[in-house]
Amino acid sequence: MAPEGRTHRSRAGPNWDHHRPSRCKHSHFFKIILPSTMQDMKLRLPEKFVREHGDKLSGVATLAVPNGCTWQVRLEKANNNIWFHGGWRDFVEYHSINYGYFLVFKYKGNSKFNVLVFDMTTSEIKYPSNGDKKRQGSLNENEMSTPQELCVKEEVGTELIVIENLPMSSTRGSVLSGGGERALQAARMFKPQNPSFIRVIPAYSLKRNFVYVCPAFAKKYACGKKNVMLQASSGKWWPCQFSFKNGTTSPRTIGKGWKPFARDNGIKEGDVCVFELINRMEVVLKVSIFRVTEFA
Repeated sequence: MAPEGRTHRSRAGPNWDHHRPSRCKHSHFFKIILPSTMQDMKLRLPEKFVREHGDKLSGVATLAVPNGCTWQVRLEKANNNIWFHGGWRDFVEYHSINYGYFLVFKYKGNSKFNVLVFDMTTSEIKYPSNGDKKRQGSLNENEMSTPQELCVKEEVGTELIVIENLPMSSTRGSVLSGGGERALQAARMFKPQNPSFIRVIPAYSLKRNFVYVCPAFAKKYACGKKNVMLQASSGKWWPCQFSFKNGTTSPRTIGKGWKPFARDNGIKEGDVCVFELINRMEVVLKVSIFRVTEFA
């Protein structure tokens, strides 16, 4: 007779077993990141999951990824719907999640979720290393849109930093057009002589006058800096400014000045930009643009 206890396989690392608990129905669900999800910066939990577990969820959920890092995200509840909201943006930005990504959630009870992140190649991402520097904390009850970030990235050990942000236009119906894929391929083959990072420019960067800076790049090369110069291939410079989250010294975005730079250089949605640090003292970034139209 088979033993009553059920055996299961475990993933390396704490609390990452993949068996389905016998007492917890529908404990797994997945979500595909849509353009509206990125625009709203909140993620709605499935209706079926909410019917099963919604009344047991507290106001704050804990998200854990395989590298051991944990995040606290506020739950917004209205009209029988529940969203990951306050703190969700930080989770998305830290893992460079964008349109077309595929997230698998496993509910562990007590408002705790394990999360797996898959990119547009349908492969699980390489999670940012947090080593022994992981930390946990609580959201400020009065800060729904600017929650505390709960995971710290280690110092980057390589001079070439590549963070990709792959947009998917809702009108295209695909992650990247053929021209976009070729532009990204060309950007990947480009070998700058200095520290650099890559961004595929989404529509919101052009509408809202900012572009995200790779967190690891910002921490290592722009910590405490306010001003940044963007240099086009023509050699012309555009003065810009970094933007920061409250209480941080590592810039989050390039804000003021980005709009005229993008406009003057004809940057369009889906274009791929390589930001190369050519002057560390003054923080000058040479921007090489790989245009979708040129690779179509």
